[in-house]
Amino acid sequence: MRRWISRRKLTRAAAAVGARSPDALEERIATLQEELRTTKQRLKAGVGGGRPKPAEIAGRAESIGDVPLVAWSGELASIDELKALAKDVRGALPSGVVALALDVDEPQLFVTVSDDLVARGISAGSLVQAAMPHLDGRGGGRPQMAQGKGSRRDGLDAAFASIRDAIRRPGAA
Repeated sequence: MRRWISRRKLTRAAAAVGARSPDALEERIATLQEELRTTKQRLKAGVGGGRPKPAEIAGRAESIGDVPLVAWSGELASIDELKALAKDVRGALPSGVVALALDVDEPQLFVTVSDDLVARGISAGSLVQAAMPHLDGRGGGRPQMAQGKGSRRDGLDAAFASIRDAIRRPGAA
């Protein structure tokens, strides 16, 4: 014996999964199944599997002359989570520049500079100001830490390149 589902139940089911109408329910379920499959593959590969490990990020530091630089961007929940990550990376990299960015539609940049480098004239505020034109944004801060927010996500690589250039030029950072 075959049971029929009422139109009202189909309408509620469609709304629950974000389908435009009951007629679009099958297509929406297929899309959700594909998204789930892709997400499972990414998690299995270690991509997007939660908060990055600070020691791993610090371990990727590059040398700009004698200045260690960590330049990392990724998707996190908020600027507060980015700042917490920067603090943890700073703990794993006591001397250096930590430049982290939220890779989202309105990118945000957070830079910290260790005290020994601040004493040498490297300023987080100056580094953020050098980077922000590439993100079509503004920012600033103190020598030890600064942040900015922009509107051009595709400018993150150029923003990090500007930070590298500013560190290379004595007195420019």
